[in-house]
Amino acid sequence: MRSAERRGGHAAGRGGSASAHPSGDRRGRGDARQGSGAGQMDSRAQRRRVRGRRRRGRVRVQRAARQIAPAGQGHRELKLDQYCKDKKEATAACRETSSFMLEDKVFGRDKETQMMLDLLLSAGEPADRGGATTCSSAAGSSSGPGLAVLPIVGIGGVGKTTLAQLIYNDPRVAQHFQLRRWVYVSDNFDVKRISKELVHGGIADPRFVDISLDEALVKVTDATRNERFLFVLDDVWDERGIKWKELRSALKFGLKGSVVLVTTQSPVVADLMGTVEPIELKCLEDYDYWELFEHYAFGDQDQLDGSKRKRLQLIGQEISKKLHGLPLAGKVLGTLLQSEQQEGYWRSISESEWWKQELALDSILPSLGLSYQHLTTNQKQCFAYTSIFPRGYEFEKEQLVHMWIAQGFIQFDSDQRTRPEDSGNRMFDELANRHFFFPTMHNKFVMHDLIRDLAVYVSLDECYAVNEWPVKFPATVHHLTLNTDNLDVLRDVPKFQRLRSIIFFREYDSSELDEILEGILKNLKSLRVLDLSHSGIQIKKLPDAICDLSHLRYLDISCTGIRQFPKQFSRLCHLQVLNLQRCRFKKMPEGMNRLINMRHLYAGAETIALIDGIGRLTDLQELEEFRITRKRGHRIEELKGLRNLRRRLVIQNLESVESREEAMAADLKNKEYLNALCLNRKPDVKGQCDLEEQMFEGLEPHYSLKNLTIRHYGGATLPNWLAKKQHLTNLESVYLSNCARCASLPPLGHLPFLKVLHISMMPAVKRIGVEFYGDADQVFPSLEDLSFTDLKEWEEWEEWPHTEGRQFFPRLRLVHIFTCWKLRKVPLHYLSSAVIELRIRGCGDLGGALPRCLQSLTSLIILELSNYPHRTSVCLSNLRHLELLKLGWSEFSLLTGFRSLTSLKDLQIGGCPKVNDFMQTELPYEDPDLRSLSFFSTDDIPFNNVWITLGTARSLRYIILQNCDHLACFKVEQEEWFQKLILLEELSFLACRNLQSLPTSLVTFSSIKKLSIGLCPEIKSLPENGLPASLKELRIWGCPSLKERCVKDQGLDWQLIAHVPFIFIDGETVQIL
Repeated sequence: MRSAERRGGHAAGRGGSASAHPSGDRRGRGDARQGSGAGQMDSRAQRRRVRGRRRRGRVRVQRAARQIAPAGQGHRELKLDQYCKDKKEATAACRETSSFMLEDKVFGRDKETQMMLDLLLSAGEPADRGGATTCSSAAGSSSGPGLAVLPIVGIGGVGKTTLAQLIYNDPRVAQHFQLRRWVYVSDNFDVKRISKELVHGGIADPRFVDISLDEALVKVTDATRNERFLFVLDDVWDERGIKWKELRSALKFGLKGSVVLVTTQSPVVADLMGTVEPIELKCLEDYDYWELFEHYAFGDQDQLDGSKRKRLQLIGQEISKKLHGLPLAGKVLGTLLQSEQQEGYWRSISESEWWKQELALDSILPSLGLSYQHLTTNQKQCFAYTSIFPRGYEFEKEQLVHMWIAQGFIQFDSDQRTRPEDSGNRMFDELANRHFFFPTMHNKFVMHDLIRDLAVYVSLDECYAVNEWPVKFPATVHHLTLNTDNLDVLRDVPKFQRLRSIIFFREYDSSELDEILEGILKNLKSLRVLDLSHSGIQIKKLPDAICDLSHLRYLDISCTGIRQFPKQFSRLCHLQVLNLQRCRFKKMPEGMNRLINMRHLYAGAETIALIDGIGRLTDLQELEEFRITRKRGHRIEELKGLRNLRRRLVIQNLESVESREEAMAADLKNKEYLNALCLNRKPDVKGQCDLEEQMFEGLEPHYSLKNLTIRHYGGATLPNWLAKKQHLTNLESVYLSNCARCASLPPLGHLPFLKVLHISMMPAVKRIGVEFYGDADQVFPSLEDLSFTDLKEWEEWEEWPHTEGRQFFPRLRLVHIFTCWKLRKVPLHYLSSAVIELRIRGCGDLGGALPRCLQSLTSLIILELSNYPHRTSVCLSNLRHLELLKLGWSEFSLLTGFRSLTSLKDLQIGGCPKVNDFMQTELPYEDPDLRSLSFFSTDDIPFNNVWITLGTARSLRYIILQNCDHLACFKVEQEEWFQKLILLEELSFLACRNLQSLPTSLVTFSSIKKLSIGLCPEIKSLPENGLPASLKELRIWGCPSLKERCVKDQGLDWQLIAHVPFIFIDGETVQIL
């Protein structure tokens, strides 16, 4: 089995992988190339060496199997001969590595990193580097003059993926390449899948579900045309090269300097795909490796006395030398040692018999085996089960824990003090802390290939993955993964009646699947876990046979076409987990509330509303939303027995509750595990004020609640339980919205942990007084995000009278005040200098409060002043960290300090009659690294002089010129200014009603991708010299003369735009290439 690298191995926070003992592999590759200084390798010679290494590896494994005894006690013994004979490889049906980097430190790769950065950042430049091979000058490229293919080659676990991630995420690389994509390839070089990911970045797009291979390749060509791109193809194994040639043919229209970065364990692949000399990663040198090993073995612990640390270091150095510089081994074993920093324990590791097992290809590293042997029996059992997942599969923590519980690996506490989920979470964390699982950017986890190899190895007698036909099932198999489209395999499954788990990892659309699934379910009476979520099956009803699976604990049919359960579904009395997400059920069978062992029900609100009497499921841990009706089985009293609810609960249709006593029947006060609560009633139903208040008083939550939302409340005062000083002290966020009759806010300032407070659409509020602050030495001591929106009658926000010696919003970071037109008094000058975002939009005259606060908010990053029609002076000179400034439809008596905004990246101005005058009084300043620029201009703000104040602004990427009615044509100096914007990507001319022509130099804008021309009726034609070749999208509307000249194949200007892939005119799609 070829063990492809999952994550790089030389970094802290992420391990590598190895498919061979590193010392043996290093000897076998002594003549391999490194960097750009070695000569070409003969492909056939490489293939012979690979085959030779595999033969030698098998001999060493067989020798080791004869010489050693079973290597430990516990759930699984390491039977080497059986492993080498029966081990099967799981195809990466659910691809994953990602460009996301989790390492906090990278060891020993400075030379390779700098070499690659020099190579990539010089892409497209003339080759004048003392003979060094650059991307632009590489010989032998058949991919077009602009494409270089740079392989990173090395044994599994040496850190190829980590190095690629490091390069991919370097800010200089991100800026240099206009388009970047990361694709995990693995054994299956699926050109269509890879093409889709290159175009859409891994984001599902329903328009391209049924696209053909040819169409997918055309999309790649369009996406890369006139772009300088960096594509990473991670973990490539295809040594034939036919599929690579197909993909390569679509990449030849990119700009010069485009690069494909390939990571592979195979020198054959590197030679086949590479157009420049590969970077060959060796194992780490002794000094770098000890630094890595010491990082994991000792961590940040300084409590060891000097002599003890020195003794442990000596033992650690002995162990480190046995790991041959392989990062994954150092990371896993170092973490194991850190867990018990005792001399005897470390010495036992150093002198273990495992070091005598010199295993080669297709084997388990001794260091990984050692780490496994030091797991508890229960940990071994849970770890072995993970082999049921395909290689590279990203799994959720919760998903795996639920499966462990379903199999009985996590026992229920007899006195119910500890939930099995809590025990399972601890088990998972222990394995993750030992680096058996690695986190990904999607809040999921993945196993390194060699870690998964270990799991496959120790679970051979029970877990099996079917990937091909014919197959030979082990007689002892209990857990089966089906990753084959061969229906004959599925027909054989019912023969194995001891199966306890079946997970489908291949999509099926065959009409025979209904019958096959029925046969499987009829015969597998011991089944505990059934997961169809990856199968995509479109049968409408689950087979009746599922009702006889009396041991079934875990059923996942999410993302399938199943819409109906059998009538006897409620017989599954041991079912604990039911996942119905993205299923469209119209009806539920009777008796669903008899599934009394149900602990986790994942379903949409519409589906949950179909279940009568859900309150009988007293073990339920989650209930996303509960919709109250007056119908029996759907009243609020159903919530009473659900005391184990966790996470978030949304209660809808509270207008259906008629009294405080009825509300109290929900017993929210005793739901101690609930984290978030949303109380909601229909907005268009008006109730009596006093009845509403009494009803909400009965909805008092448990004091441990952290997040509270109240919407469409009809009372005049908010519930008393919200105002109690010592009650909801754990609240972290409060959202109050559409409380139409409430004239005052509750005292929330005393809440010690409140971080987010959003108040919106409360028209009865006229004044926020001192009662809002509560009685505490610190007002809102933890608040970070404060927002007031659409308080139409709000006039005054009273100051806190006890400011001396006390803190007022000490941690506030974000302040938003929107559409509070009558607001006149605000204590802005008390805001902390830590505020980084201030947005004021649609407010009354705040007088001198606004100018004063801007002098003290020196940490501001975002400032918006919009719809503020009151004369005020604004000085920006202290806002040196400001990155976004938005000034819209406001009147300023004075506006100064533009030249001080050296960090500004985004400037948006519109509807401010005198801004242009103020800007002209200031000298041009150096390029402020603007990344997005929008000018929203009125009749009083001509564009003529604004560009002078902006200086060179070479980093501008987006410009919108809007309502520039004084602009008829562009002066020579303005055209020259545009030509300096070498990074400009999007340019828009909107509602410039007197504009007669576009810049004649537009054709020279080599980086522009999107051009929009809207409501500019005086533009008669496009520039005679055409539009830039880099243009990808053209949108025109409200320009009748221009529309006539751009008629496809007929208009006088059509030839000037025929090369643009996407053209839209007056809302119609004219061209998609």
